[in-house]
Amino acid sequence: MKKKIFIILGIVVILLAVIYGIIFYVDYNNVSNGKLPVFAVKSDSENYNGLGYFVKVKYYKDTNDIETIDMFAFGKVVAGAVFCYDEQNTNTRDDIIIIENGKIQNENLLDTFLKNTYNKEHSTLQINEISNGNTQITILEYVPGENDIKSNTSSENTTVNSVTPNKSWNYKDYQKYCGYYKMTKNGNEEKFDTWHWEIKRTTDKNTVRVIFNAELIDVIDIPLIFEYNLDSSLYVKNYNLTYIKNEDNEIKQIAKINQFDNIDYGLYTFGGDVIITIEQDMVYSLEDALNEKKITIQSILDQAKLDEKYGFCDASVYNDGGSIEYRYKDYTILKFNSLDGNKDLIIGMQGSILNNKNYKVILDEIRE
Repeated sequence: MKKKIFIILGIVVILLAVIYGIIFYVDYNNVSNGKLPVFAVKSDSENYNGLGYFVKVKYYKDTNDIETIDMFAFGKVVAGAVFCYDEQNTNTRDDIIIIENGKIQNENLLDTFLKNTYNKEHSTLQINEISNGNTQITILEYVPGENDIKSNTSSENTTVNSVTPNKSWNYKDYQKYCGYYKMTKNGNEEKFDTWHWEIKRTTDKNTVRVIFNAELIDVIDIPLIFEYNLDSSLYVKNYNLTYIKNEDNEIKQIAKINQFDNIDYGLYTFGGDVIITIEQDMVYSLEDALNEKKITIQSILDQAKLDEKYGFCDASVYNDGGSIEYRYKDYTILKFNSLDGNKDLIIGMQGSILNNKNYKVILDEIRE
């Protein structure tokens, strides 16, 4: 009888030893590879207590990134790992936007995020802002609304019954049906419905600010997402365009269809002349710049698109087929894309050209 008891006790001891060995090995292996223990219980922000051992973790300041991790048993360190900040990949990763002392890396990820939101696709974006060794992490998330989900999952022959906003809606209704952005910064979470808000860049001197912009409501404090130095961005200013207004509303043809670079539309100025400055001391009239191949007609439009993206001008799209105006402080660039086939490019005076009182006269002259 005693022999059986000893055998049973021996088996129990062996089983406990095996279980303990497995527990110890798992946490030992995790710590050796720089991971948090599985079986040890967290006692405070840095310490984890296990059975006969404990693990101490040190984090980089204001982050969840491990700097050192050590496992202690029998009064000695039995496993551990040390990470340099680069080894953690928090300032070298290509899947997050990194802003270190104002300089941005992976800015293209913002454009990808905005493209996904335009296409009503769920998307997330992480921004790490590093300054004086401290890291602030911002997470942006776009969540499509029920109306968008219905549209994306319906076939071409299916009628989608979208819910139309009305005066009785509250902010949660807009988020539910129209979709929303969620921003998590410093542990605080905010939501911005896509009916009232959009994400855009604005630029002042050398600082680019990415903000939530409200078109339909009055906002006192514009929510800032992040900011960075313009000179570290993907923005390129190939030349400066200067518009010199004259006293009449004369239309001047600068280029005919296919005259330059096989562009299938004409180029005109309205109510003034255009000067092109390249590298500060190289100044040309618009005609000379084109004739000497210093610029192309397409490059004028490409620069306007880039300027609008960084907030140097505003853009308005019309429902006449897709004509678009790029409105700068002193002049406007109008690119026609009307249903009647007009695709001409016009550089004119400040304000809307399409809404100008002489618009019909302008259009008739262009078509002659």
